[in-house]
Amino acid sequence: MKDATYSCNSVTLTRSNMRTFESSQNRLYCWSPRSATIFIKIKMKKQYMLIMALTTSMITARAQSSNTTIQYNKSMQPALVLELPNTTNDVEGTILEKLKQIGYNPETQGHLFWKKNKTDGFYVFNNVVLPSLSTQKLDMYFKVVKKNNEEKNNSTLYLLVSSGNENFASPDGDTTLWNSSKMFLNSFIEKTTAYNLEQNIIAQENTVKYSQRKLATLQKEEKALAEKIKKYQDDLADNRNNQKDQQQDIENQQKLLESLIVKRKE
Repeated sequence: MKDATYSCNSVTLTRSNMRTFESSQNRLYCWSPRSATIFIKIKMKKQYMLIMALTTSMITARAQSSNTTIQYNKSMQPALVLELPNTTNDVEGTILEKLKQIGYNPETQGHLFWKKNKTDGFYVFNNVVLPSLSTQKLDMYFKVVKKNNEEKNNSTLYLLVSSGNENFASPDGDTTLWNSSKMFLNSFIEKTTAYNLEQNIIAQENTVKYSQRKLATLQKEEKALAEKIKKYQDDLADNRNNQKDQQQDIENQQKLLESLIVKRKE
C-alpha cells in the first residue's frame, strides 16, 4: 500500500516518519488531516468557553444594581433595581435558587411563583436572613417585569427590603442593610446566567432522553417487524412447498384422468 504523505512547513512527511520538529520560531506539530480536525475543534471549543467567560465578566462589570423608587400599596418606596439580559422566567427561577442558597426555603416559607401569589405585583418572602447581616430577619419584596416589547428576553428586577411591618430600608437610613441588600441583588447577575445555562442543560438532557426513548421504541418495533418478517418468510416458504406438492398432485390426478378417458374410448 502506498505510504500517505502530508506536508507541514514545506516539509513532506510520510505516515511512517511523521515527527515533531523544531523551527526557528517555535515548536510545530504535524498530524494527519483527521488529527488536525480534532485539534481545531478542541481549540474552537476552548475559544468559545473563553468568549462566554469574557462576556459574563463584561455583563457583570456593566450591570450593577442602582437606587430607585417604585410604587407599592399606592406609596412610592425606596428600592433597588437591576437590569438583566435574561427572561422573566429565568429571573424568577434565580430568585428561588438564591433564597435556597442562603438557607431560606421559599417552597414552604414564601409565596410560590407557580401559584402567582403576589402582593401589589411583588413576590414577598418573609423572615429572610442575609449572611452578611448575621441573624437579622428581613422581608424581601421582588418584582420582575419584562424590560420592554423590543427586548422581550431582558428583564428588570426590583427589590424592596423591610425589617418588618413594611418598614422599608432606604440608602439614607440603614446604610449597612442597604449595602448588604445591594450586594445580594448584584449576585443575581452571574447567578441568572448560570441558572439559564442549567435550564438549557436540563432541557437538552430531556431532549437526549426523549431521543433515546424514541430510539429504544424504534429498536423494539424493528425487532417485532423482524419477527413478523421471519414468520412471513417461513409462511412464504411453506406456501411455495405446498404449491409444489399441489402441482405434483395435479399432475398425478391429470394422468389418472387421461388413463380413464382412454379406457372410455376403448
